Amino acid sequence: MTTGSGQLPDPGEGLESEIRLDPAGQALAEALRLSFGILRLLLVGLLVAYVFSGLFSVGSNEVALRLRFGDYVGAAGQQVLDQGTYLAAPFPIEQVITIDTRPQTIQLEREFWYERGPGEQGRTRAEIRRSRSGPLDPTRDGSLLTADLNIVHARWTVTYRIADPVAYLTNVGDPDLARELVRCTIAQGIVHTVARTPADEVLRASINRDAAAGIARARLAEMETGLTIDQLALDEVAAPASVAESVEAVTTAETGRSQRIVAAEQERARILGETAGQASDKLLALIESYERAWAVGSMSEAEALGKEIDTVLGMLQIDGLQIGGEVARRINAAKTYRSRVVEEVRADREDFVRLLSEYRQHPRLVRSSLWEACRAKIFTGDVETFYTTPGQLELELNRDPAVQKERQQRQMQGGQSGGRGR
Repeated sequence: MTTGSGQLPDPGEGLESEIRLDPAGQALAEALRLSFGILRLLLVGLLVAYVFSGLFSVGSNEVALRLRFGDYVGAAGQQVLDQGTYLAAPFPIEQVITIDTRPQTIQLEREFWYERGPGEQGRTRAEIRRSRSGPLDPTRDGSLLTADLNIVHARWTVTYRIADPVAYLTNVGDPDLARELVRCTIAQGIVHTVARTPADEVLRASINRDAAAGIARARLAEMETGLTIDQLALDEVAAPASVAESVEAVTTAETGRSQRIVAAEQERARILGETAGQASDKLLALIESYERAWAVGSMSEAEALGKEIDTVLGMLQIDGLQIGGEVARRINAAKTYRSRVVEEVRADREDFVRLLSEYRQHPRLVRSSLWEACRAKIFTGDVETFYTTPGQLELELNRDPAVQKERQQRQMQGGQSGGRGR
């Protein structure tokens, strides 16, 4: 069918006109348009959510690594992401792996320690020792061999962490595997170190723990595990039960010996300090050198040292240190006494010279004066006078303290009896 213009009519226009005319068709078209709009919004939202699904954050005690199709993202040295918020391509394009970098602790409780049965839990070491008087069982009891071919037990605690996250994720990647690697390597380091240490030093905990940790670090570095040892601590060490009492007796004796040595050194320091003060050590060394020189017969050296000692004691100073204590006190007292004696002798000499001159001029008068002075000196103080019969000699004597005390007691007793008589 043609039109007046010679063109065929569009079938769609007729259909659209028919649909417009049909209310049911018009409602269907509106519903379809609304559904496609909602679907378009949903697709856009899903696309946005997919794009931002790679947003992640890294905490303070962890690091993160981004993998793009299995390869690390970033240049060497810049692949590890520290604390912060980052955006990665969504999965499966990129994958983010978070690694905990906090220090981890492993306790070696059974590797080198004797096995404890169910009935031994909570018991003291002495009780366990009494129940374990027999030999060790290698299938149950752990131990360490020392340099002098003795056996000891020890318990350890090791602290480790992930130092290289890239190497750790590449070659380990499993926390359980990491713990086993650390446990094995540190046990190897402990065995090697204790095998070079005598048993008595091990029992005193004098073990080079840094050396043991260094062996473990070297092994972990060789395997490129990214793990490192931070600290190795010796929690407890003990001798086998069969010799524990003897070892404890030796340890107690050594402890007592050390305490007595310390006490003796403290007493020595106290005595020397009280004797010569801060210069006591140098003065003692000088005196000992002097005595050794005399002992070997080196008289010239002994004489020189003797003069040096005299000079030091005279100055009360040696090598810039002041000599104090009892030495200084006695030397100062001796100097004071010498000065006093010299002054007394000088005064006596002056008195003698003066009296000699006077005696030569008036001998009788001087003798009488000296006698009166002597008599006054003798009878100065409490003097008791005794009278004799007329015409007899009168004497003045110092009162006897014992007689005076006895007389006072009689007077007191006489006063008490007189009071009772009245």
